[in-house]
Amino acid sequence: MNRLLVLLVAGAAALQPTLRAALHREKWDAELVAIVEATADCCVAIADRLATLPLTDQAETRSVNVQGEAQQPMDVWCDAAMTAALRPLAASLASEEADAEIAGAAGKSYSVAFDPLDGSSNLDASLPTGTIFGAYRGGGFVGRTGRDALAAAGYALYSASTELVVARAGGPARRFVLARGEFRDAGAVVAPRRGPYYSLNDAREPDWPPGLRRWVEDAKRGATPAGTKYSSRYVCALVADVHRTLLKGGWAGNPRPHLRLLYEAAPLALVAEGAGAYASDGAGNVLDVPLAELHERVPLFLGSVDDVRDLEGYGDVRQGPARYAA
Repeated sequence: MNRLLVLLVAGAAALQPTLRAALHREKWDAELVAIVEATADCCVAIADRLATLPLTDQAETRSVNVQGEAQQPMDVWCDAAMTAALRPLAASLASEEADAEIAGAAGKSYSVAFDPLDGSSNLDASLPTGTIFGAYRGGGFVGRTGRDALAAAGYALYSASTELVVARAGGPARRFVLARGEFRDAGAVVAPRRGPYYSLNDAREPDWPPGLRRWVEDAKRGATPAGTKYSSRYVCALVADVHRTLLKGGWAGNPRPHLRLLYEAAPLALVAEGAGAYASDGAGNVLDVPLAELHERVPLFLGSVDDVRDLEGYGDVRQGPARYAA
């Protein structure tokens, strides 16, 4: 790319509103803006570190997190960075990597839950990863639903570009692209009512319940209510699969109770709602599921409203708990 083209591209990016300007334009309250901006700063730092990660040793550490999953150095680094940045801004914190709630600062209106590095098993192959966060009203998390408690949520995608998608309860989901060190407004995310894709691990088909198996069989043949022959798309990084689905339509998810309600499913459900999409646990809206314990897991089917509703209509789409090697 010649110098003139570089300048033109940089100039075009600079014309787009910054994250801060966009949030102020939508009249987000000051504490939420501070939380989103601090998270965005962490995401910039994470993106910078990921850009050269193949040059460093990413062998798994000896430690495991509360989920029983081996932690890689980037998991630990991202968790520490986000905890340090958000602790002064929140009443309490909950991290997917931590076994208990973390005390925050006195007098704050929101608590923040986050998955610091979603899809970290992809790191050694330089595939997409992400960060997910949710800002909950008040202190504490257990016993509440996302519908009642979530004030805002978002995710970052680290891929061909670094993107941040955020939504406030009752407001639109907006897409921001990292350009020259700042997130710039790339417009609202508006999910299609239907789409041509489904995204889940087809290799687990022998363990699927009958309803899910019937939907996928029908989808491949154009026999669902949509009348569309669906294609399968699966990255095995939740943020990447969700982001593509919100932009292009269809649904993405996992039929077994694998995804964490607090750190992943509920925040993504709020963003989906802001994009005009829908997130289900296979029986109803994920935002209406009360959190029974900090690391509760749920199934998730997220995407185009009509596609997810069709899937629910097949009944029996939720798989029981199962562990796999990868």
